[in-house]
Amino acid sequence: MKARTITIIGLGRTGASVGLALKASHLDVTIVGHDRDGDAAKAAQQAGAIDSRQWRLVRAATEGDIIVLAVPASEVEGTLEAIGEDLHEHTLVLNLSSLKGPAQRWADKYLKNGHYVGAAAVLAAGALADGTPGVAGARADLFLNSILCLMPSPMADPEAVETAVNLGAVLGAKPFFLDADEYDNLVLGVETIPGLLAAALFGAMTETAGWRDMLRFADLPFAQVTLPLRDDEGLALRALNDQAATLRWLDEVLDALGDLRQRVADGDREQLVAFLQQLNLERDNWLHERQQNDWDEVARPDQTPRSLMGQFFGRRSGSDV
Repeated sequence: MKARTITIIGLGRTGASVGLALKASHLDVTIVGHDRDGDAAKAAQQAGAIDSRQWRLVRAATEGDIIVLAVPASEVEGTLEAIGEDLHEHTLVLNLSSLKGPAQRWADKYLKNGHYVGAAAVLAAGALADGTPGVAGARADLFLNSILCLMPSPMADPEAVETAVNLGAVLGAKPFFLDADEYDNLVLGVETIPGLLAAALFGAMTETAGWRDMLRFADLPFAQVTLPLRDDEGLALRALNDQAATLRWLDEVLDALGDLRQRVADGDREQLVAFLQQLNLERDNWLHERQQNDWDEVARPDQTPRSLMGQFFGRRSGSDV
C-alpha cells in the first residue's frame, strides 16, 4: 500500500522539524499533528509543519500510515498503551523519543498491530549551539547531513525498517544501526550526565549567598549549561534506567572535577591554559567530524530514497516507483 498520511505525535522542536522536512521534500502525503498542548499544535500548523491538527490521540494514530512519535520520555509508555489496540496492521511507528530500551519493551507489550522501530535523530552540526525549544526552534534542516540511529527489534519486519531508512533519508540523515539498550548506554555520558551536571550547577548556585544577584548577571554560558533541566522528568527516568552505569559516569566526572580543582589549586597558569587548550582542540576536532559526518562506523548504502508514495513496504529497486 501507499503511505498517504503521516501522523506526528508530539510537536515540539523535533516533531515540528520532521514535519517541515517532509513539507520541504514535496512528498504527496498528508501530515496530521497531535500534541497534548493545543497551543503547540496550533503553532506547528501555522508554521507549515502539519496540514491538520487532531486533538484526539487515538484518532490521530489511526489516521497515520506512518506514526512519528516525538513526545517526552515520560509520555512514551502512556502513548503506546493508548494507541496500541487501534493501530492498523501496516502502520509503522517510528519512535524518536529518548530512552530506547524501555520503549522497545513497552512497544512489545502494548502494540497489538503495526511495526515498531526505535530511532534517534541526531542534530545537524550547525544546530548544536541553538537550544531554542518548541516550534520556534524547528527547522527543515535540523537533521541534514547527520545520522538517524535505528534500533529495530529482532522481530521487526525488514520492509518496515527500510521505510524508516527512507524516511530518514528524507530528513537528510544517514542510517546507523545499533541495539536499543546499547544506545541508552552510549548516550548516558553525552545526554544524561550533562543534565545531572546542570542540576548540580544550578543547585549549587541557589545554595550560595547572594545567588539572586548572581543569576541577574548570568548570560549565555550559564543558560546553555543548564538547558537540560527543561526535561526534568525525562532526565530522572534516564538517570534511573541504569543506576549502576549512571553512578559510574558520575564517579568519572567527580574524578575529573577533582583533577581540575587540583590544577586550579596549583595556580600554574601556563599548565592550566595548556590543559584547557588541549580539551578545546579535541572539541574542535569533534565538531569538525560532526560537520563532515564521515564516521568510519556509519554504513554508507545508497541513500537515494524511493518515494514514500511508492510501495509502502516494498523493497528498493534501481529506480523510484
